[in-house]
Amino acid sequence: MDQINILFRARVKKGKEEEFYKQAAKMNEISAGEFGCISFTYHQKIDDPCDFFLYEQWRDMESLKAHIKNLQKLFGPAEEGEMFPKGLLDYWESWSAEKFNVVTADPSA
Repeated sequence: MDQINILFRARVKKGKEEEFYKQAAKMNEISAGEFGCISFTYHQKIDDPCDFFLYEQWRDMESLKAHIKNLQKLFGPAEEGEMFPKGLLDYWESWSAEKFNVVTADPSA
């Protein structure tokens, strides 16, 4: 299966920036040690502490699914119809996630 690359953005609720920053740092550490994780790093915008983005790379879809299950162990179950645990959703005013392919010399690769 193909490598999974995700650009995730979250707008953190005012007053929760510091708490989320600590959780993001913990997720960086935990996720980097997960099997199949190539890269997982949260970033906080310098001039807007509520604006975070995450660049993550996973070996394959199975690794990403295992990561999401691990998040549910850490932050509680997801509510019906949601991908992320309520414990994470409670931090965010809004969020988005986009999947990208790796650019190669051969676009069919």
